Amino acid sequence: MGVSRRTLALQTGAIAAAVALAGSACSSGGSSGKSSGSSGSVQGSSTAGRNTVNSATVKQGGKITWTIEKTVQAWNPLTSAGNTFDYAQVTNGIYPDVYVPQPDYSLVLNTDLVNGDPVVTNATASTPQKIVYTIQPNAKWSDGTPVSADDFIYLWQAQNGSNPNVDAASTTGYSAIASVVGSNNGKTVTVTFKQDQPFSDWKSLFTSLLPSHIAKQHGDVAASFTWLDANPPTVSAGPFVIAPGGVSADKSLIKTIRNAQYYGKAAALDEVDFRAITDSAQEPTALANGEVDGIYPQPQLDLVNRVKSINGVDYHINQGLVWEHIDLNLRNSAFGGPKDPDQTAPAKVALRQAMFTAFDRLGLLNRTVKQFDSQAAVLNNRMVVPGQPGYQDNVTQYYPPSGDLNKAKQLLTSAGYTGVGTALVDPTGKPVPPFVMRYTVGNAIRQDTCNLFAQTMKQLGITVNVASTDNLGKTLTQADAQHAYDIVVFAWVDTPFPNSANQPIYTTAVQGTPMSNYGYYSNANVDKWLADATVNSDEKARENDLNQADAQVTKDAYTLPLYQKPTMIAYKNNLGNVRDNPTQIGPTYNIQQWGIKS
Repeated sequence: MGVSRRTLALQTGAIAAAVALAGSACSSGGSSGKSSGSSGSVQGSSTAGRNTVNSATVKQGGKITWTIEKTVQAWNPLTSAGNTFDYAQVTNGIYPDVYVPQPDYSLVLNTDLVNGDPVVTNATASTPQKIVYTIQPNAKWSDGTPVSADDFIYLWQAQNGSNPNVDAASTTGYSAIASVVGSNNGKTVTVTFKQDQPFSDWKSLFTSLLPSHIAKQHGDVAASFTWLDANPPTVSAGPFVIAPGGVSADKSLIKTIRNAQYYGKAAALDEVDFRAITDSAQEPTALANGEVDGIYPQPQLDLVNRVKSINGVDYHINQGLVWEHIDLNLRNSAFGGPKDPDQTAPAKVALRQAMFTAFDRLGLLNRTVKQFDSQAAVLNNRMVVPGQPGYQDNVTQYYPPSGDLNKAKQLLTSAGYTGVGTALVDPTGKPVPPFVMRYTVGNAIRQDTCNLFAQTMKQLGITVNVASTDNLGKTLTQADAQHAYDIVVFAWVDTPFPNSANQPIYTTAVQGTPMSNYGYYSNANVDKWLADATVNSDEKARENDLNQADAQVTKDAYTLPLYQKPTMIAYKNNLGNVRDNPTQIGPTYNIQQWGIKS
C-alpha cells in the first residue's frame, strides 16, 4: 500500500478534523457480480452501509493469516520510518487509539480505552482550549501495568517538536499543547493547549498509544522512541499481542495471539498471523492455495481477474482516502538544493514544472487503473480527495491531465535550457544529471508509472533511471545510499482529518527531521496557511487555507497528484466481520471482531 498519514501522520503523515467526512468511497451499492469463483463488487460513490459489510456472528477460537506487502522494518508507527501502512496493520491490534476511523470516515470513540466522551472546553480570549480524558479503570498493558496518563504524556513529549533528536513523523497538534497532566491515580488526563493555539482536529491526537513504562527502561524520550522503533512490541494494550518468538528472523512472518490481559471484549480469534508477500502478483496464488486467508493488494487488472476465479473468496473494490503521487527530492541541486531559497530559483522551478507539465496522467490511468475501475479519475488536489468538503481542481491549469509536451519544452527554452529533447543542459551550461526514480518492489502499477514517466522525460532530454526499493520507509528518509532517490512514486493513506493531516507533509522541514516532508519542500506562505487550518474555527476558512496551500504547492511543482487509488480487499468467505477500511487505519481497525463464521 502506501504511507500512512496519521495525526502524526500516515501516518502518517497527516491528519485530523472533528467532523466525519463523506467521501467518494463505496458501499454495498454499485455493480456486483458472481462467477464460478469468488463473489465481489466494484462499489460506487456512497459510503452508506460500509461499516456493516460482511457482518456476522463468529465462533470463539481459530487462526487466520493476513497478508501485508512489506516486511516490518520499523515498529513504532509514530516515527518517520515506522509511519507506513503495512506496519500499522500489525500494530493496530497492539497500540490503541482514542478515536478509531471507520470505513465510512466517521469516528468512533474507543470505549474499551476511554470512559465516556472527553470533556472539551473551547478556547476563549482569556482561557485556552482544554480536553479531559478519563481512562477506563481496568485498562492495562499485557504485563499488568495500568494504562495511565504517563502514556499520554510520553506521546506528547515525543511528538511536540521540542526535542530535535526525536524522529517523529509529525508534531501537528502536539506542538500546540502546553501541558498534559495526570490525576486520579493516572486515570484522568488533562490536556491544555497553548492560549493562542486551539487545535481544531483534536480528535486525531493520541493514536498508537505507546507503553511509557517500557520506554523509561530504554533512556530518555529520544532514545526510547528510537528503541521502540527498532524492537518488536513486548507488551500490548490492545486485543492482540505478539507471541513469544513470534517474529521470524527475516521479519516475513509475525504471529500475534489473543491478549489474555485485554480489558475490553476479548478477540474472537486465538491467533492472527501477518505474512509479508512483497510481490503483489503472488498474493492471489497464496490466497488460492490457502497459505493466507486475506489480502489487501493494490488492484491491477490481472490480479483482479485472478481473484475473481478463486472459489470461496469474497472481494470488494472501493474508492477511498488513498492517493498516488510523484514527488521530487528537492535536496537534489537540479531541483533545489540544501538551502530553501534554492528551490525558488527560476530555472529550477521551470525544470520541475516542465517535468510535471509533460506527463500524461490520464494516459497512465487509462492503461492501468481504469482497466478494472471505470470510475477512476485524475486527482487534482493534494489536501482532500473528491467527496471531501473543499475539494477543487488546483492542478489542471498548470499540468493538464493528458500532459502537454510542447508547453513543457517551451518552459525549458524560456528558462534558458538548451538541448531540449536531446540532452538537457541548464542555463549555466551544466548538463542536467540523470535522476533515479524509485517504486515499491513488486508493485506493477508503480513500475508502469515510473517507466512511462521516464519515457516522457526522455522526450525533454532528461534521463530517468527506474529502480525499485525494498523498503519505502528507508527510501523516503534516505537512510543510506542504497535507498537514495531523486523522484519517487508512492501513496499517502489519508485520515478523515485534512486540516491537520497535511501540515507535516508540506510545512518547511528541519534538516534531518523532515517529519513527513520527505522531499524538504519549503514555502513560507504554505506554512502559514496550513498552520491556520489547524486553529481556525470556521470550516470554510479552513477549506480556503487548504486550497491556497494546494495551489501554491502546484505552482512550486514539488509533488504531482495522480489519482485517488482504489482499494481492494479479498478474503475467504467463511470469515466474518472482515471488511475494507480505506482510511489510514486499514482493515485491521476491528481485528478483535474478526472470526470464523458460526
